[in-house]
Parts: sequence; structure tokens; C-alpha cells
Amino acid sequence: MEPLRLPDHPAAKEEYLHLQQACDTIDREIGEMEALTGAKAGGVMDVRMKEDPDQQEEVTIQLFRAQLDRLRQLSMASAQAYFARLDFIPSGSVPETWYLGRWSVLDPATLNPVIVDWRSPVANLYYSGQIGKMDYTAPDGRVEGELTLKRMLTVSQRRLISLFDSGIVSQEAYLQEVLGSISTDRLREIVTTIQAEQNIVIRHPLNAHLLVQGAAGSGKTTIALHRIAYLLYTFQKTLKPENMMILAPNPLFLSYISQVLPDLGVERVVQTTFEGWCREGMGRRMPKILRDSRLERNLSLAEAERREAGSLLRLKGSLATMKKLESYLDQLQKAILPENGFKMAGVTLMDRAELENVFLRDLRYFPLEQRIGELKKIIRKRVQAAAALLKDRYAAGAEQMADGLRASMRDGEQRRRKICDLYAVRDQRYREIDARAEAYLNGYREKFTLPDLTGLYRVFLRDGLPEAGPFPENTDLRQEDLPMLVMICKALYGLKTKQMKHIVIDECQDFSPFQIELLKQANPAATFTLVGDLYQGIRSDEGIRSWEEWKGPVFDHRADLKQLTVSYRNTTEIMSMAQTVAARYPIDGIRETRPVLRHGEPPQIIGAENEKARLSMIRNQVRAWLQEGFHSIALIEKTADQARKLFRQIGPDLDAHLLSESDSEYRGGVMILPAGIAKGMEFDCVGICDASADNFPDDEFLCRILYVIMTRPLHRLCVWHRGAPSPMLPQQR
Repeated sequence: MEPLRLPDHPAAKEEYLHLQQACDTIDREIGEMEALTGAKAGGVMDVRMKEDPDQQEEVTIQLFRAQLDRLRQLSMASAQAYFARLDFIPSGSVPETWYLGRWSVLDPATLNPVIVDWRSPVANLYYSGQIGKMDYTAPDGRVEGELTLKRMLTVSQRRLISLFDSGIVSQEAYLQEVLGSISTDRLREIVTTIQAEQNIVIRHPLNAHLLVQGAAGSGKTTIALHRIAYLLYTFQKTLKPENMMILAPNPLFLSYISQVLPDLGVERVVQTTFEGWCREGMGRRMPKILRDSRLERNLSLAEAERREAGSLLRLKGSLATMKKLESYLDQLQKAILPENGFKMAGVTLMDRAELENVFLRDLRYFPLEQRIGELKKIIRKRVQAAAALLKDRYAAGAEQMADGLRASMRDGEQRRRKICDLYAVRDQRYREIDARAEAYLNGYREKFTLPDLTGLYRVFLRDGLPEAGPFPENTDLRQEDLPMLVMICKALYGLKTKQMKHIVIDECQDFSPFQIELLKQANPAATFTLVGDLYQGIRSDEGIRSWEEWKGPVFDHRADLKQLTVSYRNTTEIMSMAQTVAARYPIDGIRETRPVLRHGEPPQIIGAENEKARLSMIRNQVRAWLQEGFHSIALIEKTADQARKLFRQIGPDLDAHLLSESDSEYRGGVMILPAGIAKGMEFDCVGICDASADNFPDDEFLCRILYVIMTRPLHRLCVWHRGAPSPMLPQQR
């Protein structure tokens, strides 16, 4: 048996013994949950629910689901029980010791907390506090006192790996130890290293919209995911995972972040893209969308062409266009109504004034297709009433004529035959009225000229938005057309999307005001957390250039803007070079990024005499990085075509795989990818494969692209170029 090795710390033995006790408590609760659910901790939890005849079905399902969730949490807690210890003396009370972990664990005998959840109020002492006088807000009010110990602990599988006691130096050492480690193949959860400015964002009130300007490497994506976990913990009685949604840039990015929430014990949160949300809402009515990359299109255009294309995209994504489409749809709902209302056989069923009142006011909350159906129910009753009226008229006329026959003729066979013939004619008229009523109702829908979705969109572009230019009939629909298509679909047929209570949008700077307002209108009860970085606005022709484009027009000044200014991803040397590039095109109001003091090898900018030399340099550098033990290595080209070419040239030699925007799985390892899909991800090492002056001339759009890819690496950055280097790169000495 391997001898017990404890960290070199006076309290190591005490902490080790406490860890064993905590793990024993976790094991006991795991046993109880396994007995209740029939599942096994750490296994695939595909088990049948035990029926309880004393409870309603929905309550039973919810209880069983909660038990399975708890078993998952405990299973993960058994691997890492906690990560910090706090000693706190409340004013006028006895000292308290708290151990912070991902999930709370209670002593079954005393119901005292053995471990408290990182999202609990007392955890604020760890994330925002230093040693000394401190306070935190508990459910019963503010608790003041003195924090006497803040200890960071690294534990794994009942083993105590390291201890750091609080202090500026020790906190920096602990943070650098965590950040300096080689990454895994997925985005990491960061509950052990959440910093004060990040903690403020995570715990921002639910009842207010939140905009987060986060520098590259500031952890904004991870913080947004941890905010979801915090909100579900804090508002667990009113907020369910199924009513929270994350919108990410592409399926590959969803795969990249996929494990963070499950690692935090959060399941069933909706994770999709904007296009995915549109597809869910429109269902089978969603038209075919051309699967090309808008960013790739921009990268292939000259600056003047890009500006022209960008002005059209900004027009399509503007609130002004949204208002024009709203007005157009308002006019349409009036224009499709029958001009003279509804009449049948001379009987007015509904005149134009009443029709407008019913259709435009009483039924206005229904989409047009459903409104037409609801109106038909009213018209059907009016048709039935009109038919009854006509029948009554024929009946009255027939009776009057029968009475005349009875008065003018003597009773006999002839009179009886004439009266029978009279009633036969009346009955025939009844059948004709019924047939006419049925035919009228069968032809009801033809009285409304409602165009199909794409047809109406093309008509609107032609008539309602002529400044967008001609839109030929054979032109493919693209992603930038989706907001207007969804809005038209909502007006015509309604949307099938599930109502959300909180929506998180990552890389939000690439969303247009139209998109955000559309999501807001489709989810009127939802609050939003939007995270992004204007310096990474590589789709600023379609997205936003200032947070003010949302704060007032979309959120009516009821949104708070927070800035994350510290970068935890890059070494000081990498961030310094990236900031030099970004500073060529500054953005007003955005504070300068401050990297965590973590040093590493300086980035290299290397010129190659020819293509053969460039490829040889790339191969050799990747092999050297692999020998150092790095797991994720990204070779980034400017465009998808360049990435595909590089993959053909060196991919097999390096056992690399090619990533594209349409990929739905992130695997790590050695990757070759275009610049457009690198945003939001991080890698141990990054090689920018061609940063020549021809490939990256001095241009604001390309400057944003270059800044994005320069800020992806955690540890190493190498930049190659053929011929002259990009003028946006710092001059080599």
C-alpha cells in the first residue's frame, strides 16, 4: 500500500482527517440515494421510476428526477468533496467553520452542514473577502463579523493534494497553479478560482437584465454558465432548468462548453444556436437556409465590398427594419380581409366594420392563420343562423300558401296533393339552403389571400424595404434573413418555442438589435444575461458596435453593464502582444485588459522563405509542443479554404483533424481550423499559420480577427508569415 503523503503544512493532518469524515458522510448519503432510486452512483442512470400510488404522477416524476440529480451530484462530490475552508466569527456569536464545495452535504444526525454549496450566501466570504472584518447577506439579513481563515484546498479521491492559506501572495500562487496547468479537451469549470469581479456577475440579481463586456480570457463564457447554476440554486422553487436557455455561436461551440453545466450538477438547460431556436419555432415551415459562413464571405471580400455588404446586413438587423416589418404586417392583417365583409344569400353575416373590430381587436393575440380559423367559428354560427332564418322564411311562405289552399279548396285528394307538393318544395329549399351554407363555409378560406412565408418575405423586401436593393426570386435565403422570417412566421402561424424565464447569449456582440428584440418579444417573462467583447466583434457589420445599441432601444435602460477586465487565460507576454494589435483600433468606453501575473515563453513571430519552409516549421513546432505534454494545439488559418489546404498538406503527418463551422463535436488534440470558429475557445498552444501582410493587411475588421486568434492560447503562441509580416503585428527587434 502506498504510504500516506501529506502537503507540507502545519494543518495538513487535521485537514486530512476532516476530509475522510466528509467523504464518509457523502458515501452514506450515496447509499441512501441508491436505495431510493435503484440507480448506481457513477453509472448510467437509466432506471425505471418506482410508482407511488399515494402521490400524483407529476409530483412523483419531479421527486424521482430530484433524487437522480442528487445522486449525480454526490457521485461527483465523492471525487472532490470541497475546495476551501472559511473560519468566521459572527459579531456576538461563536466561531463558525465552513467547507465550500460544489454541492452541500448535511450530517444526517445533526442536519448541520458538512459542506456548503459554493452558491450559498456565506460563500461570498471566499469569493469577495479578505481576512479581517467582513459581512455577507443571509436569508435572515446581513451577518457581520471577522473572517479569520481563508484556506484553499485541493482534494481528489479522498487525497489532500495541497493547501494555501489566505494572503495576496498565496492567492496569486494558488491561481497561477490552477491557470498554469495544461488544459483538458473541454472548457473548465472554475468554482475554485472565481474572482471578485466575476462573482459580482454570477450573483447579479435575476430581476434585471445584465450585459457583460468581458475581455478575451476573462472567463465570460464560463461565468455565464456558472451564473445559470447559481440562479437555479438560489431560485430553485420558481426557476427550472427547462426554462433556461443558452444561445451559442455554433454547434461546435456548444460541444466545447457541453460538460460545464453537468459538472456543476445542472441538467436539462436548453442549449442551442439562434438558428436552432428558429428551427424549433418555425418547425416544418422553416425554409431552406444556405449553409455558408457569413464570416467566410467577408474574409473573401475587399474592404469596400465588405462595407457595402455590411451596410445591408446592418439594415436587415436594425430595429428600424423590425418596425417597418411590424407596420407591414399590421397593414397585411387588414388587407387580407374580405372587402365587403361576409354575406350569404343576401343576408349580412358580418359587415366590414364588425369584421375589423373582431379580427383586428378581439382576436389580435392569435397569429393570422389561427385568427382566420377562430373567425370561421363565428361565421359558422352566423351561417347557421342565416340558414335558419331563410328556412323560417320559406316555412312561413309555405304555411301561408297552404292556408290559402285550405281556404280556397274543398278538402279532398287534389287539395292534399297540392299541399304535399308545397311541403316537398319547402323541404327541397331546406336542402338547397343547407347545401349553400356548406358550400359557403367550404369556400370560406378562399376569401383570404394569405401568401406563404417566403413569398411574403420577398414581397416585403421589394415593397417594404426597397433600400435593401433588389432580391431576385432565385436568391438563396441566408442566416441573416432568419430574424425577419421568424417574425413573419410568428405573425402568420405562431411559434412553437417553449417559454423561457432566463436567456444567456454568448458572443452576443455578433447579435443584431433585431435578434435580441425578437427573442425578448417571444419570451416576455424572461430576463437576459448577454456576454461578449466588442474587441472581438468580427461581425460588427451585423452585430453591435456599442452596448448603447441595446441598453436604451431594446432594454429601455433597464439593463446593467458590467466589465470584466482581468484576463486569466493568456500569459502576460501573449496578452501584451495581443493588446498591441487591438490598440490600433480602440473602442471608446472599454477599459484596458489586465492579465493575471502569469509569465511564460514570449510569443514568436517567424518569417518563412517559402511554402515548404513554412510547413516544415509548423510540423516541427507542433511536435515540440506535443513532447512538452500539451493536449490541445490549434493551427489557425484565416479562411476555411486555407485551413482545408493546410490540412491536406500536414494533417496526416500530425494526426490532426479539421474543424469547420458545421461540426457538432469538439475533440481536442491537434486541430486545424479557420479563424472564424476559434472565438470563444481556448487551447494550450496556438499557431497562427499565415500572418503575412498580404493575408492580414491593416484593416479594422482583420485587426479584430487577428486579436481574437492571438488571445486563444493558454501557454504558447507562434505566428508564421511568408514575405512581409502583417503591419498590425508589433515590430520585431
